[in-house]
Amino acid sequence: MATDDPRPGPLKTPVLRRQLWYLPVLGAGMALLMLRVLLMARLLDVPGFARYSMGLVVATVFCMLGALGLYPLLQRDMPIQLAHGRRRRALLLLAQALLVAAACAALGMLGALLPRAIAGLSGIAFAVAVFNGLSQQAFLVATTESRSAGEPLRYAWQNFGRAVAIVVASAIVAGTTGSPSLVLGVEAVLSLAVSLAIVRRAARRAHLPLALLWRAAARRLSLAPWHTALVFLGISVVASLLTNADRWLGAELLAVEAFGQYAFAATALVLAQAVQSMVSAAVFPMVARRFARAGLVPAFRLAAGTSLGLLAAAAAASVPAYFAAAWAIARWYPAYQASIALLPVLLAVCCLRVSDFWSAFLAASRHERLLLALHSTVALVACGGWLAWAAHSGTVDAPAIAWLALLLTAGSYIAALLASAWSRRAAVPARAAVAFDPSAP
Repeated sequence: MATDDPRPGPLKTPVLRRQLWYLPVLGAGMALLMLRVLLMARLLDVPGFARYSMGLVVATVFCMLGALGLYPLLQRDMPIQLAHGRRRRALLLLAQALLVAAACAALGMLGALLPRAIAGLSGIAFAVAVFNGLSQQAFLVATTESRSAGEPLRYAWQNFGRAVAIVVASAIVAGTTGSPSLVLGVEAVLSLAVSLAIVRRAARRAHLPLALLWRAAARRLSLAPWHTALVFLGISVVASLLTNADRWLGAELLAVEAFGQYAFAATALVLAQAVQSMVSAAVFPMVARRFARAGLVPAFRLAAGTSLGLLAAAAAASVPAYFAAAWAIARWYPAYQASIALLPVLLAVCCLRVSDFWSAFLAASRHERLLLALHSTVALVACGGWLAWAAHSGTVDAPAIAWLALLLTAGSYIAALLASAWSRRAAVPARAAVAFDPSAP
């Protein structure tokens, strides 16, 4: 990991080397969360695992709201606020994001009152899935502080501690009750408790009473930069559609057994997203700071190097990963052998998702409106074309859902890459040298 600060200093190397330990620590935490999904596949029956997987999808889709855009705005602006010593202003936006996320969850839980199941979940099961989504969003918001401060190692330990608690508790609950909803609920309570503890410590470091922080966040909520936040909300919604449309349509169009097979194979997509998030924990704040301090071209070089390097590494690893996964499924998960045929297409999706930092570059370099237009166009064209094909063929199976995932992912990756290259060529020296004003809307 390269530093984004061009100024040399004798303390830079030891500090940087110590922070690089975030990779194995965060990797261990991500591996534990991956192990949790595999444990659920062993401890729950196939229909129960399908409901558990769908609950995770509902939770992920709730996170797409991003506190109505305040979370992605916080991701972009908090590194700059902290760099300029405006810690209290950054924590105010963080607290506002948490309050808005809680309000969205309260509204989302009303979906439990609907007479028809949503994504195969109804009643308490749907409300618990939304609550799980709130806990995931709260953890992402709370840990923005450590990531933005250029302390990925602290973020890694936060993630690792949460992962250990969740894996142990979910395994115990699943083994004793066999209830996917109870597992999701226990995971949510633990994650929310960890998130609130992180916020409390961050407020203490800023010498800001927690009660005062919540009151100020609520009073000044109307003064938040909602215009920009709503653009980020649109990006989050469309990006979630690009990421989760395959599982949403699979839950609606496939039989429970078939969707269980697809959900098991799609665990690879969860792993890819986890790896991308692990790298992004350090890279995205660096891209934002580099754009603010050095301009668009150096930020583009950092994003491009990360994206292309990860794409090459993921492609090289996908072949042995396929054979290892096929062997493991045949040996330990014989009930899911039908999922092996889905792996080649889904591994291609993994390669693209794990290496997509073009979208992050566009967001960090204040091209969020262009990014929204690109993602919206790809979603409309890809989903529209696939649905037309499905209506013509008259039948939809799990491989067709996998090809939809590849179509959406490849379209968004290529569009963001071309837009990033265009912005790099269109940049003029005067604009590239303009520093970002963190107080600007």
